[in-house]
Amino acid sequence: MTTPQFYPLRVNRLQPETDQAVSVYFELPEHDRTAFNYRAGQYLTLRFVIDGKEERRAYSMCSAPHEDELAVTVKQVRNGIVSNHIANSLKPGDTVDVMPPMGRFLADVDPSARRRYYLFGAGSGITPLMSILRSVLEKEPKSEVILFYGNRDEDNIIFKEQLDELQRRYNGQLTVEHTLSQPKKYPTKGLKGLFKRSHTRWEGATGRIDRRAIVDFLQRHPTDGLTCRYYVCGPGQMIDNVEAALLGHGIDEKLIHVERFVSANSNNGKTTAKSLGGTVNVKLDKELLTIDLEPGQTILDGLLQAGKTPPYSCLAGACSTCMARVDKGGVKMEVCYALDDSEVEEGYILTCQSHPTTPEVDIDFNV
Repeated sequence: MTTPQFYPLRVNRLQPETDQAVSVYFELPEHDRTAFNYRAGQYLTLRFVIDGKEERRAYSMCSAPHEDELAVTVKQVRNGIVSNHIANSLKPGDTVDVMPPMGRFLADVDPSARRRYYLFGAGSGITPLMSILRSVLEKEPKSEVILFYGNRDEDNIIFKEQLDELQRRYNGQLTVEHTLSQPKKYPTKGLKGLFKRSHTRWEGATGRIDRRAIVDFLQRHPTDGLTCRYYVCGPGQMIDNVEAALLGHGIDEKLIHVERFVSANSNNGKTTAKSLGGTVNVKLDKELLTIDLEPGQTILDGLLQAGKTPPYSCLAGACSTCMARVDKGGVKMEVCYALDDSEVEEGYILTCQSHPTTPEVDIDFNV
């Protein structure tokens, strides 16, 4: 696999989704359309130079492959360098360096299929699910989609109006259930206010998406003997809850597709792998090179320090952009959200999380 290049794409428009989330719509020139062919559920890597430093982030697409527009949705995070730059500084007409679509959180849409898709999302985890949802509804008309979507409160439901409209348009094909962990509270007026300080206007479910909520959801929406697929996207604990509940329900793990959203600025509970450094021989595009890693340095860090341009994006082990294969030696990863067990057994690694455990390691990006 050759290192993907970046394309300068013009920002066509910015669509606020909530006070903290915005969708960025790109103008895609005709001559670049082939490079940006994608499948529902994939992500784009955006590159910025902020305060003199290059920053890259992976953002899932909310648009669907059959649509004319190409869009990602970005939620601001505290101290998020790129998310805050997008929210506060990006404007229509600006140009952003964008890497072509990548990712393996995919829905293989088949117009002749009749299936049931169970989608589980929390917060901005709705973004790739929205792409999958739109694709299935439009291109797989015999299939059904059931979405369970969790947020903190009403003001933080990304795509709320769009989901309502899609439910009306695809009545009988799309079911959406919301749950809020902290619905908004309003002061109670009149005499009742003497005894009841506040009340909520939310009439839907409350609570987080935990194992009990998933079990209840599956009981409300049985499979009815249909071929089913399960897609889960959101923060780590929510994903762990959903996976455990689905597996406990007897669902084959091969049918469960997971995409973890983590911040590049967050430790995310990972522990630093012990690394004494070492020599790494690297195949990158047509180049054969050798780097010496300092103690504690990841393979990706060493390549960047050496002035090389390996593919990478999230820096958090959540995407597969920096994937390579170990052909010789040993490597330890801090976290590995983007590869399954079989891929790890075959020697694939995420170089942004990888430390040598032997004095010499050979890796190959051209896989």
